[in-house]
Amino acid sequence: MAKIMNQPMYQKIKEDILHQIKTNLLSPGDKLPTEHQFMEQYQVSRITVSRALSELKNEGVVDRFPNRGSFVAQPRKTPPLPSDLTLLAENGQSLNLLPEIACIIPTLTDSFSLSMMNGVLSAFPENEYICHFFQSQNPQIENYLLKRCLETNISGIVLFPQNQPYFSNELLFMSLQKYPLVLLDRYLPRLNTSYVIADNQMAGELCVKHLNELGHQRIALVTTSNRNTFSVKHRFEGLLSAAERLNMPENSIQIVESFDITKKFSHYQEKLIKLIHENRITAFVAAESDTCAYLYHLCASCKIDVPGTVSLISFDTPMTTAINPDFFTHINQSEYSMGREAGNLLRRRLEQHDMNIYRKVITPSLEIRQSTAAMIF
Repeated sequence: MAKIMNQPMYQKIKEDILHQIKTNLLSPGDKLPTEHQFMEQYQVSRITVSRALSELKNEGVVDRFPNRGSFVAQPRKTPPLPSDLTLLAENGQSLNLLPEIACIIPTLTDSFSLSMMNGVLSAFPENEYICHFFQSQNPQIENYLLKRCLETNISGIVLFPQNQPYFSNELLFMSLQKYPLVLLDRYLPRLNTSYVIADNQMAGELCVKHLNELGHQRIALVTTSNRNTFSVKHRFEGLLSAAERLNMPENSIQIVESFDITKKFSHYQEKLIKLIHENRITAFVAAESDTCAYLYHLCASCKIDVPGTVSLISFDTPMTTAINPDFFTHINQSEYSMGREAGNLLRRRLEQHDMNIYRKVITPSLEIRQSTAAMIF
């Protein structure tokens, strides 16, 4: 097969597995190598392997079972649909008369997104609404989904927007037409619509306050996005504000942006060592939970102890099978409450025809665990 330059490693793993299935090297029911074996074979993190296998599972190519592993899926037969099937709700009302709402979210696979999704769902009784959940994955798919919702009978949308410095024509049209729309976890400047967000600046301040109390004076914020995206911008501002208020040294806060967690650890090992030894960074704040998990394994690959050598804080709880998630000090953004608040705002708009714009800010908290420790001088 021809190699694609700069192809993400998770995509390469996927294509290699698909090629083995296509060429009958793997048959339905065959067990795939373990995550650890894939990690060693491709020299990648568990996050990269997990993403490849999760996407294959979502596409129906593999089945994954806890404590058993991953297997090539059996061919699935689509059952015929009865032509005279009439669907009724519990109260006897025809389902095609129920209002339909959509929740569009970047991913449905991590605990943060699932908790947020359940919060949205809790606002809509199942016998009164039909709820659709869509995974946008990237700005192009998000725009396509928004367009499809406008073209179909979707009564309103809860949108967790993609991280991008602008908004689409679809969102502008919705705003001008006063379409029932509530943004979740971030708002878009100059777009006049309701939103529910966490106080990202306060979250950044909580991180610095805690680390400063432990004696840390050089801190790096690491993010897969860039510093101008909504959440990262406000988190970084919070870090800087707290550092200034606490009279920390000049340039005590640095940012590492566009961090690619699909890269092999070897790609970042030299940079990590430079940050620690030359820039004297003693603590890292990961702007995303996946980034935190990657950083932890990257440190381990360099034999850098967490929290013995460096401390590590995450936004949200990292999901990694290699270590207990309760190990990580993290910002709790109350994602379930955010989802429920957004759902309630949309429901209020639909049922009470409330055209007011509501902006709700959820107060975050810092959950102190074992990944942060006092500096040893």
